[in-house]
Amino acid sequence: MGSNPTLSASSSHIGQCLRMNNPLFVVQDQYLQDDAFAGLLQERGITMLREFLPYRPIAEQFWQQYVPEPLPQTVIVGLNPGRLGAGLTGIPLLDFRSLANLLPDTQLPRNETEPSANFFHRVVQNIGAEKFYREFYVSNVSAVGYVRDNKNCNYPDLPDAAQRIIEQRFLDEMAVLAPKRIIALGREVEATVQRLFSGGSVTISHLPHPSWIMTYRLREAQSWVRRYTQMLTQG
Repeated sequence: MGSNPTLSASSSHIGQCLRMNNPLFVVQDQYLQDDAFAGLLQERGITMLREFLPYRPIAEQFWQQYVPEPLPQTVIVGLNPGRLGAGLTGIPLLDFRSLANLLPDTQLPRNETEPSANFFHRVVQNIGAEKFYREFYVSNVSAVGYVRDNKNCNYPDLPDAAQRIIEQRFLDEMAVLAPKRIIALGREVEATVQRLFSGGSVTISHLPHPSWIMTYRLREAQSWVRRYTQMLTQG
């Protein structure tokens, strides 16, 4: 096993370069530094998830290993990170248990898992991780997650003013990629993407959100992994 990357100083230069060129990290940092946005949430008893930040070196390592340059122009978009998944890893739709498979030589500090990330990782494995991330850029409408009363809170439940900030930051992230195709996970995400890209310059399609599958179609999950794989690879 390798050394814990959260304690390694050797990757600091690489990390600085990645942060300058990584649109996801840029947007995440904008959220963390926006006290006014945090105040909008606090008025409704909502807290922004910040737990991923100490593990940023792990996300940088993942990005360096799997995400190509130039970035893919087909984007898979979810809602926002969950508190046991991307809310900890900082990597959309991946939890630490999935990362243990993707970064087998890295000693990871945590082992949390969540159903959505478990499903998504099975799809990634089915396609092949290197091939998957070469073809798909994975993100969320909101680059950070939210909790209220220690439960996940999704961006459509936030105040309107907060949602407008979220949508603008998502557009800023997408402007770096100039996507040709966006695959929305869930109807709420699809509605947001359709509205934000109403000009017709981007092809938009839809897949059920992994949380819906793992909540309402759990017994059919493996069948859905195959269907996801087929729909993604057929274009």
